[in-house]
Amino acid sequence: MKKKTIIIWCLIFFVVVAAVFFILYAKKEAILTGAGRFMAPAGDHRADIVILEGADYIRTGFIQAGLELLQAGKVKKIIVVIHRIAPAHRPFGINGDYPDEVCRKLRDAGLQEGQFKVIVVPIRTPVTLKEAQFVIKELEHERVKDAILIAPSFHTRRSYLCYAYCGLPQGIRIYPHALFTENGREKWWEDTKEWRDFCGESLKLLYYLAAGHIPFKFSY
Repeated sequence: MKKKTIIIWCLIFFVVVAAVFFILYAKKEAILTGAGRFMAPAGDHRADIVILEGADYIRTGFIQAGLELLQAGKVKKIIVVIHRIAPAHRPFGINGDYPDEVCRKLRDAGLQEGQFKVIVVPIRTPVTLKEAQFVIKELEHERVKDAILIAPSFHTRRSYLCYAYCGLPQGIRIYPHALFTENGREKWWEDTKEWRDFCGESLKLLYYLAAGHIPFKFSY
């Protein structure tokens, strides 16, 4: 009798697991779409400034997105964030100082000095949290109440949480806006590179939360 009961419970367990699997499979597109939108949040906001998050360089698509927000009157100023590049690691063809080149290009685009600011994060501090701390500190005298943060694709959720956490003591509210400069956010799972980015950024986010680098929360 006991053996028969064990068999019945095993059958029930496998039926439940199979049912869950088939439900998840049937809803996989909706689940993956929701996961993508969570990791790469976007919205239509107005703020004092827009922060364009770069790395060693800033993508042209990010600059264009910032210019469009400025021209539409949704922000008053563009903040470009880049990491300082050692001379040996500068992109080929850039003879001068890269931040100076960025400023020159922004002026060539018709921006006045008061409409943009380039913040150069010191070299060897590419960690997102340290970057956010440095940028928020640089904004102390800007009288900023809120900011739109434009970050790359699935990196956006972690970047947003870092900036929002650092901006909270300064009274700066952050609105995240993911930007895809290659493929779109819809049906991202059909692209191998997007899969790698999604998985990698999800693991980094979990690490930040588990390690206590930022509070265990997903929004502010």
